[in-house]
Amino acid sequence: MKNSTQNNIKWLSIVILIIATVNIAFIYAATISKIWIQDAIVWNQDKLAWQYFIIAGRFVGFGLLYIFCCIFLIRTNKAIKNGIIFPKSNIALIRWTALVSVLTTFVQSNYDDVIQGATCSVLNSNTIFIPLAILLFAGLYKMAYLAAEDSSLAI
Repeated sequence: MKNSTQNNIKWLSIVILIIATVNIAFIYAATISKIWIQDAIVWNQDKLAWQYFIIAGRFVGFGLLYIFCCIFLIRTNKAIKNGIIFPKSNIALIRWTALVSVLTTFVQSNYDDVIQGATCSVLNSNTIFIPLAILLFAGLYKMAYLAAEDSSLAI
């Protein structure tokens, strides 16, 4: 792979990490602000465990997605330096990302209702669609890995 392409991927990875860091900091700050600073949550005694689950799921889910993004970009950049275009370890990481995205999309669709103390919960179509799309990309990534592996064996 050309040096310019490697540099472009490296700089793009840095920009993605900066944007992801700002995004996760904003999500965490907004959630912490609603809980402790603004005291804007309407606590419903009948649904207290549900409210705790959704708020904790927001922290855990988005945190895991951020960590997975960092791991993916680091693995990709290390592999490119070694001449590997698609590292095999990223396939499982993308699949785990699909699993965690189920939690985050479900939590995100219920977060506003939980903050307002509503007693209902919502199952959004994105809770199913987004993980399926991520699994599709995992399959495409696996096919690209296998094609690259086959190509390197043929040479």
